[in-house]
Amino acid sequence: MNTDQKTSPNYFSVALQSAFAAALFLGFPAGLLLWLVLAREASQLTLLDPFVNILQANGINKIVVLLICSLGWSYLLGRISGYRAWWRIGLATLLGILAAWYSPLSNLDGWFSDDLPIRTLYALTMCGVVFSVTLFVGFAYGIILRNIKAALVMGLSTSIASVLAFLFSIFIFAQFGIYVGSDVPLAMSKVTTVSLMFSAIVGGAVLGTMFAWFVEKEISQL
Repeated sequence: MNTDQKTSPNYFSVALQSAFAAALFLGFPAGLLLWLVLAREASQLTLLDPFVNILQANGINKIVVLLICSLGWSYLLGRISGYRAWWRIGLATLLGILAAWYSPLSNLDGWFSDDLPIRTLYALTMCGVVFSVTLFVGFAYGIILRNIKAALVMGLSTSIASVLAFLFSIFIFAQFGIYVGSDVPLAMSKVTTVSLMFSAIVGGAVLGTMFAWFVEKEISQL
């Protein structure tokens, strides 16, 4: 395995750096369209309209933006963890996101749209998306490490932590009467952007720490 030979990392520092990298290159681009919508409404700047229109044109455009930005996360994770072959992390991230995009878990709204109130349907749908992305990406990272245990641990721990963080954020918003389906203007945009960011921070911290730990474990066995 192509890694930096170095002493055991400071895992608290790893968690902080991973959280920041995930927020910047995963959480923010994942909700970019809604961030732009909020910025446009707050500033009344029409110059943002072309960017909003491009991202609204179809779902593929939003995924392409996320895929491109995820390479920044992959590069930084390689630096943070000491895994020099960051392009492998990048490829694993791309494949994980694409696998999640086509996963049934990312389309739960199509299964329950007629049975649940919009508030519940939103939470279920977004949790399905968050869970599937983090699960597949975590699995993919274990595969590049050629470690089934790492794949299971990273996939499950990251997905559970990310979903819990997303639900916690939704809960906090609800305490102030802001939830999808409420009368608050742009409620969905506000809840989704912040919840995705918080989920990325928590999930990134968990995934980055676990990945660095498994990388260090393999280095120690060389």
